[in-house]
Amino acid sequence: EATVLDVAKEALVLFSQALEVVGDRYAIAGFSGTGRLGVDYFRIKDFDAGLEDAVRGRIGRLTPQRSTRMGAAVRRATLDLQATEARVRLLIVIGDGFPNDLEYKQDYAIADTRQAIGEARARQVYTHAVTVNLPASPRLDDLYGHVHHTVMSDVRELPDQLLQIYSALTRG
Repeated sequence: EATVLDVAKEALVLFSQALEVVGDRYAIAGFSGTGRLGVDYFRIKDFDAGLEDAVRGRIGRLTPQRSTRMGAAVRRATLDLQATEARVRLLIVIGDGFPNDLEYKQDYAIADTRQAIGEARARQVYTHAVTVNLPASPRLDDLYGHVHHTVMSDVRELPDQLLQIYSALTRG
């Protein structure tokens, strides 16, 4: 049985191929960490790179890491997006649950992530979260806002749904 990460990697490649065809600029990054001073944010694909073998290799080598300090990752991605010329700046966050790290749990983690998403919006970076393998929860509305996230109970829906979500978010 495929893991959430296996399907997410497949979805990233398929999504990237679609973006290459339509000519939209995009970047891919990952994040992990332990504690507020130990957040790792790593670029998998820069905006100006194509979907070359090196990028595919970095996607293929993704492995589960440590904790999910989501607010810090959203803030870093916002900085990267602000530095890029674009008519629309969209940050899509794919995950399988809630932010959770050392001393970064429940209400505090949700409030920090929600604050980071609000800061991104104030800088014209629009965030949409895709949560997989988790039932819908009112706490996700607290985290992202009720119209800024999609929940999929079955990760196998991710490749198809990601394209539909992107199309809906970028129309008009």
